Amino acid sequence: MGGERAAQREAGEGWVSFIGVLFALLGAFNALDGVVALAGDAQFREENLFFGDLTFWGLTLLGIGALQLLTAVLILRRNANGQGLGILLCAFNLIWQLFFVAVFPIWSLLIIAADVLIIYGLCIHDRHFK
Repeated sequence: MGGERAAQREAGEGWVSFIGVLFALLGAFNALDGVVALAGDAQFREENLFFGDLTFWGLTLLGIGALQLLTAVLILRRNANGQGLGILLCAFNLIWQLFFVAVFPIWSLLIIAADVLIIYGLCIHDRHFK
């Protein structure tokens, strides 16, 4: 019976689920980075920040992360609003991570790569959203 259901599944359904889970992980990572910045952890050196202070960066990353977690739920439910919001948030996060490259270059580049992958997935599988 499970095989029949898998055979009936439309191409791309698994991709959309993958994107939703990846988006949730991205949101969790951003929220965690925000909490660490707000805690004033020694890993974040304020002199390396492009602008602002640790509180500003912590609140911003925490806010982005929270929005991404909520959007991930919409994506997993195949909500068209989640698709549009997901693309917008990933584009914003991609640009935001460019400002963060001086602090953690490899981590920021990994997050940027995840953003690009999510944008790609949300754009090419738009027929799965209602």
